Amino acid sequence: MIASVSIIGAGNCGCAFAADLENRGIRVLLYAHPDHSRNVDTIRGNGYLDSIGKVEGRFYPTVSTDMEETLQFSNVVIIAVPSYGQENILSELEKFDVSKHIIIAASGNFFTLVAHKRIRARYLLETSASPYGSRMVGGQQHEQQHLAESWYGINVFGFKTVMPIGALPTDIGAHLRAEIGTIFPGSLQWCSNVVEAALYNFNGVLHPITAIMNAGWIEHTKGDFFFYQEGMSLSVTKIMQEVDNERVAIGNAYGSQLSSCLEQMNTYYGLNHKSLNEFAKGSSLHSTMKLCPTSMEHRYLLEDLPYVLVPWYELGLKAGRQSPFIQSLILWSSMINNTDYLRTGRNLKSLGFADWSRDEIVDMISMTTSDAPASELLQYTELRANRKSTAMQYMSQYDLGIDLPKL
Repeated sequence: MIASVSIIGAGNCGCAFAADLENRGIRVLLYAHPDHSRNVDTIRGNGYLDSIGKVEGRFYPTVSTDMEETLQFSNVVIIAVPSYGQENILSELEKFDVSKHIIIAASGNFFTLVAHKRIRARYLLETSASPYGSRMVGGQQHEQQHLAESWYGINVFGFKTVMPIGALPTDIGAHLRAEIGTIFPGSLQWCSNVVEAALYNFNGVLHPITAIMNAGWIEHTKGDFFFYQEGMSLSVTKIMQEVDNERVAIGNAYGSQLSSCLEQMNTYYGLNHKSLNEFAKGSSLHSTMKLCPTSMEHRYLLEDLPYVLVPWYELGLKAGRQSPFIQSLILWSSMINNTDYLRTGRNLKSLGFADWSRDEIVDMISMTTSDAPASELLQYTELRANRKSTAMQYMSQYDLGIDLPKL
């Protein structure tokens, strides 16, 4: 049985994990990068981490800003930082031998495909999302007025009963799968590969379209409305459904039979809604707080566009699937935030797949340990990279300051 876990990242997800695991008798070390150590510093100063909601109590995790200490504490490591923080963590992990470690990114957003080229872990895994609905609370919180102004801790207001997860290499045995399952608050849905797991991140379906179609309301009210109940109107969810249809089609092109967003959300939260609009209006978990961005420079775009929709879109193009609704979201968001997400996001070039065929990508993500131990996985990628490039060429199609990929 797993007796200890190191958690990298002391934000909403990391602190929820820490409270939940400590509550279930698993020792936790909570790590924060020295440049982002506010929560760890506060927990250290208080001497404890308070938690309310689904996990209630006062907990005493070990806290650290030292990566060496973190890796020595446990061979099971959860990375619970936003996708745009993963680069800093990888830069730290590269300095150490992690060949005996199981590293789980929650959520991953194709983290494993970036990480396997740089670190040689025993296994690299990634979930499709955070298993918790949670928020750090510190001082005055306009959405949580029932708490004292001085209260500091984590509010775990829900968790997913099922969590998609993928591994690289893919052949984790039943015993180890069961052991890993004890870390999570719900059951694990083991995907055939890490791409399938990343395609189950429904943030890419739910957040960008709602933010973009409510941009005026967000900018005018500074996020003073209920993002799900009020922002996901019938018209918004019609387009949301089309985005989800494109996601499913991309999965089919890579051999995965994906559940719809509605089906999976009903499974996650034990619901029985008949449409995405009904889910948005009826999910009590998503109406406890407004959950609305205060500006368009928010993770609903800054993370869900470059790290979710961009790789989905380019994987689709590689397999000959056009995704006009996803493409439109990328273009609009790029204009709104003056950032070319197709170039700066987690595109196929950054994943090392720009000159690979669809079949070669499938072969690589399907590898087992016997096919390719960690060192051979890296060697496979390096040898493949030396082939003559037939990479995507970027052609300026519109005078929008944005380049669109063309095969």
